[in-house]
Formats: sequence, structure tokens, C-alpha cells
Amino acid sequence: MSKEIKYKVNRRDFIKTTGIAAAAVATPGLSSAQGSSSSIYDVAIIGGGFCGVTAARECAKNGYKTVILEAGNRLGGRTFTTDFDGRPTDLGGTWVHWTQPYVWSEILRYGLPMAQTPGAMAAKMIARRSNGDIQEVDLAARWDKLEQSAAKYMGETREIFPQPFSPFASDAYKKIDGISSAERLQSIDDMDGLDRDILDGFFSTLTGNYHREAAWIEMMRWYSLAGRNLADLNDAISRYRFRDGTVALINAMITDSKPEVRLGTPIEKVSQQKGNVVVLTEDGDEVVAKTVISAVPMNVLQDIEWSPKLSDNKIAASAEKHAGNCTKVHVLLKGDHGVIGCLAPSDNPLNWLFTEHAGHGTTHMIGFGPDPETLDVNDTAQVQAAVRRFLPDAEVIQSLGYQWGYDPFIQGTWATFRPGQYSKYLKDLQASEGRIIFGNADWADGYRGSIDGAIERGIFAAREVDKILS
Repeated sequence: MSKEIKYKVNRRDFIKTTGIAAAAVATPGLSSAQGSSSSIYDVAIIGGGFCGVTAARECAKNGYKTVILEAGNRLGGRTFTTDFDGRPTDLGGTWVHWTQPYVWSEILRYGLPMAQTPGAMAAKMIARRSNGDIQEVDLAARWDKLEQSAAKYMGETREIFPQPFSPFASDAYKKIDGISSAERLQSIDDMDGLDRDILDGFFSTLTGNYHREAAWIEMMRWYSLAGRNLADLNDAISRYRFRDGTVALINAMITDSKPEVRLGTPIEKVSQQKGNVVVLTEDGDEVVAKTVISAVPMNVLQDIEWSPKLSDNKIAASAEKHAGNCTKVHVLLKGDHGVIGCLAPSDNPLNWLFTEHAGHGTTHMIGFGPDPETLDVNDTAQVQAAVRRFLPDAEVIQSLGYQWGYDPFIQGTWATFRPGQYSKYLKDLQASEGRIIFGNADWADGYRGSIDGAIERGIFAAREVDKILS
């Protein structure tokens, strides 16, 4: 049974009381009070993540008067660039790849420098086995066998996703949508035990939760999008990153189009009336626009009052919530541990831990765990105990993370659908309602829940605005 996320603070107080030990890298020229125009906008965008910022750029460049209404004190949504160990570091979405066409085109457009995370392709793996043993693995020597095990798990992806960026190109998904990732893995009797443990940890990380919470079809989708092999999927989710952090692309988009931005502006109600849409902020201000793009995450849709009310399936999906609710933690270890990758099955506080940087007497590692209730990412003692499941003598100097599930404006990490949600909700989540267009990575056609998926939905949303207003 899925765990219910319990919020420890209310929406208004969250940003002040989150307790995070670092500040976001700023977007130049923005402030919490920016924007005071009282005239009617062509488009108001609720949410300043990559979807909202992309949509704002496209709409502004099309000549439309555009405003972004962002609840938090920064832009970026589920991306968050800060500083850790003297380097730009992302606490949320990080890695991108050329199999992700929307974000890669933006990288080329703005000429943004890239870097690599060396642990993503580490030859040395430390595997924590399901029986608790720790086993060192020569990953290069084992890779072909692991690829075969992954392909066996994935099954007939070409039947389910003949065109990976067109989720409804085939109806075959309906046959398997109710099967969880864990059920699929357990159903394969002839898989090697080490491969099973490694893939268990990998798919739990890909889920952003215990992989019993995720639909098997979601793993197939990721695999198909990345080229139907484990090596490219691994690279797509963990290898290539922005040298200066994801904020570099946010800043480039904002500088390119200069939309009006209002930070610290949570939304209470959205009403369609007399050919316009009225957006009421929690402070009582009204913003009137000809169209609205809601870039609000799926899990948050139910927390805003909509008039007329949203479709039953949008509200049902928001109430059910997607599975993504993992922990991500940056860890600084004493000593140079080299370039390594570590994996463990679902029921461990960390499923994946790998080197970001090693040298000069320390090692910066990045870890993912399935459940924020089992690991406080900002508690050094808890993080050290989790790391020592792989590296028994490790000494943690400091750790840093952001508890995305406790942020009331986000309520989770990247979207991974639970069994049955693909069939029930995807089409309805994507559908516009009157003059409100719904754009968020959570219901992207392709890389759902990712930076690429957010940019995809932002472009689609801006296109819908143009259809209404032109």
C-alpha cells in the first residue's frame, strides 16, 4: 500500500521553515515582488519550473503579454541549483542526454557547457546483496550478462512502444498496465541472483520509490526512449549534466524572453469567466488573463480551487498521486574513494550511490533512496549509516539534500505512474479545459517527469495558447 505524504508545515510557511542549509543560485533580475501590472495578460502561467519557463519564453516571443506566477522563492520547480563542496550542485533534476530531444536542442541553442558524472560509468561496482552481503563487481566484465537480464525483464517493448514519444501509438499498453515493476522482476525465475539484486536497485531508483509502487510499463517506457538498451538508459539518467547547474538553462530562457515573473505567489483559486481567466493568489490579489497555463504538478492539482471544477480524472489522479517520492542526497566523504558505483535492492535506505568527484582527500558522492521516512538526507549520522552499507569504513563529512515530498508546492519527485494510472489518467491530464492549458512534465508524452518532459509540455502549452489567441 502506498504511503501518504504527511506535510509538517503549511503552504504559506514552508519556504521559511524548510531548514535547508543552502540557498538556490539566483536568476538575475528576479525578486519576490517583481511584477505589478493590473492590466489583462494574454497568458498567466502558474508555476515557474522548466515547463512554465519554457512556455513563458515561447509565449513572450510570440508577442503575448506573459506573467509567471511562482509559489516559491526561486524558479526551477523540481530543479534546484545550489553550492556543495564549492561547486554548482543540483538537488533535484540533473542529468540530460541527446536521446532527450527537447532539452538537448536547448543546450545547443544556448551553447551551454556540459560535464560528466564519472560514477555513472564506473567500472567498479559495490553491490549490497538481498542477503546483506557486500560484493565487489567488475561491471565491465559483467555488463553483457546484465544487458541480457535487463532485456528479459523489459520484454516486448517494441510492441508496447513502437514509437516511444507517441504513448498511444499502440493499444498494447492496456494489456500490462496493471503489473508493477516488482511483480515483473519476481516473475522471471531464471535470472541470476546478482543481476536481480542490481536491477532491483536500478529500477527502484528509476521509480523514485520502492519499485513495487511503479508500473512495469514505466520502466519499459524509459528503456524504449533511451534506445532499448541498459547502457544508454544509464547514461540518459545519470551521466551528462550542466556544468554550471540546471539554473544555467533557466537563466538563459528568462534572459532570452524577459517575461514578467512574480515569485512567492501561491495560488488559491482559478476561475474561468466571461472569456477570461481570473487567478486569485493566497494574498488576495487577482491576476486576469485571456488564457492560463497550469504548470502545477499532478500531486498538487487538487490543492487549488478550480471553477468550473476540473475533470474527475484530473482530481482523482492528483488524489492518488504518482509514485515518485524518493530521497536524493549529496555526500562528502573523507578520503579519496575513487570512481565507484553502488547498488542495493529496494528495501535499503540508499539504492544507488555513485561518485560525482574524487580528489584532494575527499569524495563527493550522490545517492538515491526510496523513502524520505527512512533517511533524513540532512542528518549526517543517518547518511553515514546508509553509506556504510556499501562502504563500511566511510566517514561522512557533510551531506545535503532537499525533501521534495514535503514541499507543499511540489509533493514528490519526478513522476512515475503507479500500476493502472497510464490507462486511466494520461489522456485526461494532458487535456485542456476551456481557456486553461495543462502543462507539466508529469504527463509528458516522452520523458515523463524529467527536464526534457517539462520542456516538451511547455512547448505544447504555448502552441495551444497561440491557437486560442491567434
